[in-house]
Amino acid sequence: MLAAQLRANSERITAHVLEADYRRRPILVDRYGERGRELYARDNAYHVDFLAEAIANAEPALFVDYVAWAKSLLFAHGVLTEDLVHNLELLKEAVGAVLGADFAARALGPVDDALAQLPRQPLEPPSFLDDEAPHATLARDYLAHLLNGERRLATELVITAVADGVPLRDVYLDVFQRTQREIGRLWQLNRITVAQEHFCTAATLAAMNQFYRDILAGPRNGRRVVCACVAGDLHEIGLRIVADFFELDGWDCDYIGANKPATDLVRTLASKPPDLIAIAATMTYHVDAIRSLIGCLRAEPGLAGVPVLVGGRPFLIAADLWKEIGADGSALDALEAVALGNRLTA
Repeated sequence: MLAAQLRANSERITAHVLEADYRRRPILVDRYGERGRELYARDNAYHVDFLAEAIANAEPALFVDYVAWAKSLLFAHGVLTEDLVHNLELLKEAVGAVLGADFAARALGPVDDALAQLPRQPLEPPSFLDDEAPHATLARDYLAHLLNGERRLATELVITAVADGVPLRDVYLDVFQRTQREIGRLWQLNRITVAQEHFCTAATLAAMNQFYRDILAGPRNGRRVVCACVAGDLHEIGLRIVADFFELDGWDCDYIGANKPATDLVRTLASKPPDLIAIAATMTYHVDAIRSLIGCLRAEPGLAGVPVLVGGRPFLIAADLWKEIGADGSALDALEAVALGNRLTA
């Protein structure tokens, strides 16, 4: 399998790229320093991971999207776009040298697609806080409090908004979801630190907890959904929004959260099969883990017929990816997830 061969030879490919680039362009040492060499190796390992997923799922768009993201992230950290282009060209050369020209001819289409589209990709992706979006002022004020470290004021702001009549679902989608995406964009552009990003995420999760009694207050519909992220995926706030929307719709939700090993998850679900399973992946290189998890679920007699709903950025990029990995459907957001969950379990 092409993807498996790429992953197995990731270190050799990366070593080939670094040796070739630093030999041909010794100026890189002066431009980025010794630390730059370490980061170069790390970034190339990511290149191989994302390329392998694009190949495994026959979705070049996954790699194109990753390279567009990398362009703006690297530029924000002082890495020239021309260096990224040179790096990708060397990646093609290294794959051919390590795995053979025939392998390269069959595997490197996504790299060519990414290079062709790279000049059109923006150095700075647009903000998620559009002035024309619903509750734009509320979202901007909430984010400002978070970035100032004012968790209490941020929480009080959304509690007051709900008390004044803003629907809770709107607060989740137009405030919590949009600001979290904007926080990710600000980190990508090197305008906030990882510590700030983590603080903002923790503060939003705490704010969401303030509404838990209201979420559970409605009548139940007798159905149960389990929501989890695959092993290695630590980004859970999007899944938590989905889980709370199911609860608002009357479902009982077993929210298992981030980074759950497939074996443990299957064993837990088999002991009490739910009506629906919702799995999230934030990064493209977690798609293979979802595919493997779905295979384990289908192999378990008590779970084989339970519908599996998937979501996350990879499934927004590649609309039919959910079919490729054996899921029963995918949703663009929490509202669509609940609607689809109702249809799959009707």
